[in-house]
Amino acid sequence: MIAEEERSPLQLTVIDIMAGLLRRHPEDIRLEHSLLNDLYLDSLHVLELLTLLEQRFGFETDAEDLQPHVFVTVESVVAFVRGKAAS
Repeated sequence: MIAEEERSPLQLTVIDIMAGLLRRHPEDIRLEHSLLNDLYLDSLHVLELLTLLEQRFGFETDAEDLQPHVFVTVESVVAFVRGKAAS
């Protein structure tokens, strides 16, 4: 497990957004958490999360971006945001 002080600003921001959406404490969300099995995100949560990430980081999600591998873990969402923010 990565200690909070070792997390990047991007990781912390994504976790904060998820925590707000799920009404959980950010320190309870780990990068390796499964969105489905650990955090219990359903399809509506995923759409809400995407909207919040788009607003915060200023990118748009295309239909081809909506691949299952993006929504496996918290870290996979961070990697997705990193890629979208860089393009």
